[in-house]
Amino acid sequence: METNEHKDAGDKIRIETLKNPYLQGSKSLATDSSNNLRLRIMQKIDNVPVPLDLELSAGDVIALAGDYYTKPGWWSELRIPNKGGDNLEENDQLLNAPVTSIETHAFRQAYDNLASPAVTQQTIHRIYAIDESRFIPGLLKQLLYTISVKDYGTKLSSNEDHFSPWSLRGYIVGHYSALRMAEIAFYCHKIAQGEIGKENEQIPKNVRNTLTHVLKKIEKDPNKYALPGKNEKEILSELGHRYHALAVARDLFAMHFYSDHFAGGHLSRLGKMREQLPQQFGVWGSILVNNMHNEDNEKGVMVTNSFQPPHPEEGHFQMLREDCKAYGDGTYFNHGNDENRNLLINGMDNSLGDIARLMITGERRRSLEYGGITFLPAIDYSKRQTQPLFILGSDQHIYFRSSLRHIKMLSPSEYEKTTQDPSHHGYEKLTPWKAFLLVLKLRMLAPFYRSEVELLTQKRGREIQKDEKLCTDKMRCQLPLRKQPNRSAAPSFETKSSAVPLKVGQWRQNAIPTHAIIAEHGLLAQGNKKQLLEKPKEISSPMDLKPTSLF
Repeated sequence: METNEHKDAGDKIRIETLKNPYLQGSKSLATDSSNNLRLRIMQKIDNVPVPLDLELSAGDVIALAGDYYTKPGWWSELRIPNKGGDNLEENDQLLNAPVTSIETHAFRQAYDNLASPAVTQQTIHRIYAIDESRFIPGLLKQLLYTISVKDYGTKLSSNEDHFSPWSLRGYIVGHYSALRMAEIAFYCHKIAQGEIGKENEQIPKNVRNTLTHVLKKIEKDPNKYALPGKNEKEILSELGHRYHALAVARDLFAMHFYSDHFAGGHLSRLGKMREQLPQQFGVWGSILVNNMHNEDNEKGVMVTNSFQPPHPEEGHFQMLREDCKAYGDGTYFNHGNDENRNLLINGMDNSLGDIARLMITGERRRSLEYGGITFLPAIDYSKRQTQPLFILGSDQHIYFRSSLRHIKMLSPSEYEKTTQDPSHHGYEKLTPWKAFLLVLKLRMLAPFYRSEVELLTQKRGREIQKDEKLCTDKMRCQLPLRKQPNRSAAPSFETKSSAVPLKVGQWRQNAIPTHAIIAEHGLLAQGNKKQLLEKPKEISSPMDLKPTSLF
């Protein structure tokens, strides 16, 4: 997604701020800019969160993360399945593989590039000015970014974290990191309020150890951490607010990669070929990666929100299964992308709802239960899809579409046969010489080789529709029951809010009927049309939250 698209989506986020002084705005569902969620950015000094003199909107954090502020190559530490693709087994590996300390350390280094005293409003305004200019050519913009942003060129060339499967795993790791910070915040407030002792064994050992370390550091030099003249109760209360703000900021940072997952060219039809093409074909391979990215962005891919909680009867919010078409970078505001845009905005709200839930109930959700996963699109192989430009065959060789100008629309069974045996379905094995010729045709002779999707006759359309129904019925019968992942239960002393389970994510209700996606629970994303939304109930105290005051 483009910078302005990331920012617009992020500035639509509305959450309950739980009276945190470091979280401002988001007082209602009103979409005017004065109501945008804004937060003070926290840096860590000796593991103690300390507020910087930098306030950003939610959209700012999402837009700046990854593209301008990150650690180049941090994505290489992410745990990715060896085989590329988008099947259920591989997605479950991405979701269920335990997050490692190596992954969280890499994510923190990426986040710390934004949460730094070196980042100033002046630099941020310069970035936006360059991005918004209509008079600066694209190549000159890249040069200006290189001058304005440290290591921009390296960040630009090492960007696998913007593409599936890295983008999905990046969100999982970032959300995990955010929930860790929220868990510390929860216990800081509980200890400060006298509801539990700081040595109580109900507090997870890692949280106890962190708080012991942090309090000792602060006791030695409170001024270093901007905590002078405060007693321990006041310090713990302040730390609760800081860790909470840090949790929100880290989740927003991870949402850059989450939101990229909603662009057609960033989904996993290309998958690990993003690595293999440059490795095998050098600079020509890198150029061809961009060509497939651009083609899928322009033509779109059929997607569905297939990532659903395994046991919705236990109170987890489950989206209605919906299908839509994901287009790409630069099409967020138009091109029939409203349904996909709607999923994105609600998904980000729902992800932050996990933090609010933890802050209120102490329940820390995991992997398949993460709020953002419920809305995340995956390529729908039970629906028609265009022929991809490249296919990774079962022999691990890369194949390219022989007809560059004409793209066939494939039924689900045709798509499966094509990917299983591409050489007999209109594809050729890619070699270094053919890679060079492809670049020549697709770049130097681009107008002549501009691709078009075939127009379907009524007969052909009915054939594909029939195959889609057969494939959907077959997949429904074969779908295995997914195992319920472990999760941290709410502590036993937390009984005020546990009588009725919260249903995080259902608070954005449309006031007018619509055929757009999430008609019952979603934000009406209809371009410039007025968005009529119900205002959530005011919460006088975080512990007064009721199921109708939803995040």
